[in-house]
Amino acid sequence: MNRLVNRRIRLLLAVLTLAFGGLLIRATWLQGVRAESLSRLGRTQHREAVTVPAGRGTIYDRGGVQLALGERATTVYANPMHVTNPRRAATAVERTLGLDADRVYPTLADRTRGFVYVARQADPAQAAALQRLKLPGFGFYAEERRNYPQRTVAAQVLGYVGIDGNGLAGLELEFDRELAGRPGKETVVKDPSGRVIEVERERGEVPGRDLFLTLDHSIQANAEAVLRDTVRKWSAKSASAIVLDPRTGSILAMAVQPGYDANRLPSAARDLQRNRTVTDTYEPGSTF
Repeated sequence: MNRLVNRRIRLLLAVLTLAFGGLLIRATWLQGVRAESLSRLGRTQHREAVTVPAGRGTIYDRGGVQLALGERATTVYANPMHVTNPRRAATAVERTLGLDADRVYPTLADRTRGFVYVARQADPAQAAALQRLKLPGFGFYAEERRNYPQRTVAAQVLGYVGIDGNGLAGLELEFDRELAGRPGKETVVKDPSGRVIEVERERGEVPGRDLFLTLDHSIQANAEAVLRDTVRKWSAKSASAIVLDPRTGSILAMAVQPGYDANRLPSAARDLQRNRTVTDTYEPGSTF
């Protein structure tokens, strides 16, 4: 009986010795061979480099009327791995941001992803209401969205910018480098739960330059109204007109119809976005 007990004790000691030996080899491997890579991984998990977009320059007409300007907005994102109750969080998003909870829920419940956008360029007041709920896993950062106060006036001339603030058409594209400025850079330090505990500013952003046009928004609006009535009266496919100052050659209006609201870009109707006064060629008509 004693021999059987001793044999079991020796067997247990052997198993423990092998286990501790394996742990020692593993620790040596992690601390010696993989120390640098694991340290780098740890830094990336707790320190994140963030690009701070610069304020985009404003586009004015000849009289100083704003045709395109940047407005403050807030982008809402989430880490589904840290969202404790996706259904409750989706309901809160619907209540504050007005998004459909049933569409938001699958995104917040997908724990295979560490970063998802909840809403890009949301209304700051609505985003602040959601932020006050202090939902786990949610993050917020300031962003800028483009606004065109004159709506349809000179829409094809001004063009538009993408969701990331890059000029994609018209003057927004032609003068994108001047309007965009230079983005800044900062490092965000997070705790193990992903909450931001410190922000280290590395480089400040440089705002974009403003752009002043020779267009007169009143003459532009009147020219577009005349073209709109003309297209309707004669059932024309399109119409365009350019108004010049004969003394200086300055372009006072560059009108195209049909038009569109620059704040609600018609994704399906790309033909509406074309500035026909500079892209299309017509036979000469009446000359004044």
